[in-house]
Amino acid sequence: MQTLTKVGLVLCGLALASGLGADRAVAHSHVFVGVGIGAPVYPYYYRPYYGWPPAVAYVPPPVIYSPPPVIYTPPPVVYQQPAQTWYYCSNPPGYYPHVASCYTGWQQVPAAPLR
Repeated sequence: MQTLTKVGLVLCGLALASGLGADRAVAHSHVFVGVGIGAPVYPYYYRPYYGWPPAVAYVPPPVIYSPPPVIYTPPPVVYQQPAQTWYYCSNPPGYYPHVASCYTGWQQVPAAPLR
């Protein structure tokens, strides 16, 4: 603590000595040495007065509504079953498409699995 006091006194002495050697008519400098803790406190009359801040009008951004996206879903694919009937001809004997034309008329026969 004693060294801090000595350093403070030396600084004050240097500040005073720098102002003593100058001519009073020429020297217009002022020296202020002080110790403060925390933020400086100004009297009310030293505070700068800037007036009210400028008015600011808030304009919200425009809201744009768009229709929902159209989602195209293709129709479901329906697989048809193969024909459940075969066509038989008696003159000439055979099944369609092996026999191209039939003279007696086509007969519908239920389909049977091949063996």
